[in-house]
Amino acid sequence: MLDYDDEAAEYDRTRGGLPRADAAASALGALLPQRGVVLDLAVGTGIVAERLDALGHRVIGIDLSTGMLRHAARRLPGRVARADATALPLPNDSVAAVTAVWLLHLLDDAEPVLAEVARVLRPGGLFLTTVDKAAAMRPAGALPPTRIPSDGCALLTALGARHRLRLSTATSFLGHGQARPGYEDPNYPVLGLRLET
Repeated sequence: MLDYDDEAAEYDRTRGGLPRADAAASALGALLPQRGVVLDLAVGTGIVAERLDALGHRVIGIDLSTGMLRHAARRLPGRVARADATALPLPNDSVAAVTAVWLLHLLDDAEPVLAEVARVLRPGGLFLTTVDKAAAMRPAGALPPTRIPSDGCALLTALGARHRLRLSTATSFLGHGQARPGYEDPNYPVLGLRLET
């Protein structure tokens, strides 16, 4: 796994920069509720959260990487904190929406994150997360992985249901600058899970 503290200074430049962030924020923003606080898990450098903020959403972010948070703090002053997505420093039923862009594929088990998301969401709240990252980047005709990825759409739908998070919407966005040499930029799927009322 990457050391995100070491990667922080070059992360945006090597991950598609503003075009990728704008594409992600536009896709997420189109599905988010108009009002209310949005919690961005693994906010990273804050580039996507800043773009969501510019679209009129009030974004707060958490991340484990202090290197990433230094960048995010400049983009979201006073609205980022170092925290683990499996132990969110928020009260129950406190946010209208939660986003997670490129987080769940890094985990061995996404269920503790889904449990925390369900705890902090208000009834009817929405969780938007990227899914199937490896599949989106896999060249056409390549063999599928030998294990089920932790960000698999079917797996997350089943795990979410255990915590009253029901599939309600989906979208995707173009991963500008994410193509492997000789291939087109991938289209990243986004899953929307709504907390039952």
